[in-house]
Amino acid sequence: MQNRRNVVAGVDMGATHIRFCLQSEDGEVLHCEKQRTAEVIRHGVVCGVAAMIQAQVDHFQARCCGLVMGFPALVGKDKRTIISTPNLPLQTTELHDLAGKLEDALGCPVEFSRDVNLQLSFDVAQNDLVNQQVLAAYLGTGMGFAIWLNGAPWTGAHGVAGELGHIPQGDRSLRCGCGNSGCLETVCSGIALANWYQQQPREYALGDIFTEAADEPFVQALLDHAARAIATSVNLFDPDAVILGGGVMDMPGFPQESLIEKIKQHLRRPLPYQAVRFIAASSSAFNGAQGAATLARSRFTPTPSAAPAPVALG
Repeated sequence: MQNRRNVVAGVDMGATHIRFCLQSEDGEVLHCEKQRTAEVIRHGVVCGVAAMIQAQVDHFQARCCGLVMGFPALVGKDKRTIISTPNLPLQTTELHDLAGKLEDALGCPVEFSRDVNLQLSFDVAQNDLVNQQVLAAYLGTGMGFAIWLNGAPWTGAHGVAGELGHIPQGDRSLRCGCGNSGCLETVCSGIALANWYQQQPREYALGDIFTEAADEPFVQALLDHAARAIATSVNLFDPDAVILGGGVMDMPGFPQESLIEKIKQHLRRPLPYQAVRFIAASSSAFNGAQGAATLARSRFTPTPSAAPAPVALG
């Protein structure tokens, strides 16, 4: 064991797929893989995740120094407590002391994070923004949002900061998945877009909305909602840069330049209007897992080094 190299692990756990990245202590990406979540956790989340990681740790004759694991969930300030996972098939009993159980199984420290903070960490490293103040809006299934301050994701007093999708700027007649009515996500999210698409038969696929129906009132309204919400966050935080991405923005024909112009219409002048930069997020299936591993290096290795250039993965 003394001759084994030190590595860290990053896991991005989604409702459909779980993605895993193993990095050396100097930032080399050793391994990435994607598996179906249901298959990994069929015998329990601890058993499944630990087995997936340990298999690669043993393959590289390494010693795991730490794990950061992301969830589409509210994560407590202690970075160990999962407050709620509405979109994950996890039992309450599995969530109890999950960090401790994983630590016992892997023999290394474990921390949890909101998945959107992991994507933010990857994009910040890729764009050399570590020492700047950054906001990120990831319009996907929901309106993901994250904040980078003082060299790390900012999580607020209780660990749940950045829930832009749940500001009360939506349709008050609709109940959000979080349980409240009228959240922004009721009118500005992939779910809202899919619900609109399914209201009547259409001659184009859901993925072609922005190439076939960009001028539809609902689609334009969704862009307006996104622009006002993002502009509000920019006026509040005065960041150096705003990262824009997510599954909806990755759809063919998405009018990102138009969205940016809509955002700028609502920005205070002369500042932050004249200074804030808009940057397209990277699009890779393993960004969250690599972001988790990068955070694990900064937290658990003795002499963390600069993040490496992103690696293109199939």
